[in-house]
Parts: sequence; C-alpha cells; structure tokens
Amino acid sequence: MTQPQGRLKGKVAVVTGGTLGIGQGIVLRFLKEGASVVYCSRNPANNAENVALIAAIPGGPGRAKFRVADAGRRDEIFALVEGTATLFGGVDIVVNNAQGIAPGKPIEEKPDGDYSMSLITGFYQSLWASQAAFPHMRAKGSGRIILMSSHWNIYGHPYSSDYNCTKGANESLTRTMAHEWGRYGITVNCITPAANSVVFKEHRLRDPEGCERIERTIPMRHMGDCEREIAGAVLGLCSNNGRFITGQTICVDGGTWISPPLLHHTPGVDLHLGREQAPTALA
Repeated sequence: MTQPQGRLKGKVAVVTGGTLGIGQGIVLRFLKEGASVVYCSRNPANNAENVALIAAIPGGPGRAKFRVADAGRRDEIFALVEGTATLFGGVDIVVNNAQGIAPGKPIEEKPDGDYSMSLITGFYQSLWASQAAFPHMRAKGSGRIILMSSHWNIYGHPYSSDYNCTKGANESLTRTMAHEWGRYGITVNCITPAANSVVFKEHRLRDPEGCERIERTIPMRHMGDCEREIAGAVLGLCSNNGRFITGQTICVDGGTWISPPLLHHTPGVDLHLGREQAPTALA
C-alpha cells in the first residue's frame, strides 16, 4: 500500500454500500488519506469488520460514521447526504457504490420487479445521492461524484440483463451530469472495476480453477485489490489530481477490457450469499 499523503485531508465523503468489497476498500482508503467518511448499508451486521479495520487507522473512528440506509429508498438516501452535511459541514465527494442484486435469469424469465429493483438501488440511488449533494457542492464551487459500471454491461453478460441495463444507465447519467454540473466545479466520472470483490471471492470458492483461468487472461494476471487498486483509482479522481477529468467511464481492471469474457454463471445460482433482493414495485 502506498503511504498516505493526506490527499483528502479536510474533505467530506459519502460512500453508499461501504461495508463490503469495493465500497469497504474506498471507505478505508479515504479515511487513510484524511477524509471524513459517512458510509451506509441496509444491514448493520455488515459493518462489524469495518469497525475493527477503522479502529486501526489514526483518527479513523472520529472521522468515520456508519448509517443504516436502504439504497432503494429516496428518503433514506437524501437523509444520508443531508445528515453528512450537517455532521461535517458539507459534502465534497459522493461515491455511488451501492447496488441491489437479483438472481440470474434469462431475459424471457426475468420479472419486471427485478428490473425495477436493480434500477432503483443502482441508477436511482446514484441519481438521488448526487441530487442531494449537488447544492452543497455548488455552494463550495467544487465536488467529486463517482458512479459504477461493470464489465457485465460491456459484454452483455447473460442472465443479468437488469443489472447490465442499470450500469449502462449509470454511464449515461455520468456524462449528462458532467455536462450540466461542470460549470460549478463538479466532476462526475464512472469506473468499471475488475475487483477481488465479494462476488468474485464466492465464485472462487465454487470454481477455483475457472477463476485462475480468468486471471491468467488479464494482462496484470490478477483481480484488483479493492483498497489498494480499485480505491486507489477512485482516490485519484477525487483528489486535486482529478480536477480536470470529467464525464469519463474508466476501466480500472488490469486490462480485463481487452481480455475475453470467461465468467459464465448458471441461471439461479446464488453468488451473493443470500444477499439477493426480492422484486420491488415502483412506488
């Protein structure tokens, strides 16, 4: 890990879905770089590991606040951002990392509720958090907003059409927000990570040889470490070094984008350890 350089000292960040995988890596990296971070999960039990990890960061416990919030509820996402601004005196960074996951199914079998749930927890969550942060960023004349895409969207990964469409929508929202909000000093970017995430770790348990084959096709020969490599790129975009980068979808993937997609799942297999979400009707 690169030595912290205080690149986010004095900054205030909101990270949705900040207790596991990529979100957890971003929370920890931001705290080590001096930011105050408010992060959320709908399940408070998911925060147990973070408590111990944050305790080891100098000043971390005083600058980190966990909140229970459901990414699929507009009122809770707005309250998360507004509460952050009240607690720390503003909002400088929003990382829209949360995403609900439905079981994989062919398009002809996908219920409408899967599409609405995925869009609500991924696209709408990103929209809501960004909308809530915008007045605070505009008042400061600066801000950083990060959204998430996926290689599954790029490749049209089978059995996850709802998820893929959501990530495509995030990319489009990124470009439009960058156009509209750049005049206020706000940058908006989207990353497409290839990470040693919760999902990939679960897949490795099911098919270690298959995962090794996948990693051999990646030019860097491994999936990205959530804190060191994925969060490192997000840090760069959110620091002063990223002040002139906006409207971009950036693959943070060790070259996965130029490698053939090999990860195929069987319909109905639960790779999310019981964390998949039920179909949700639009309000």
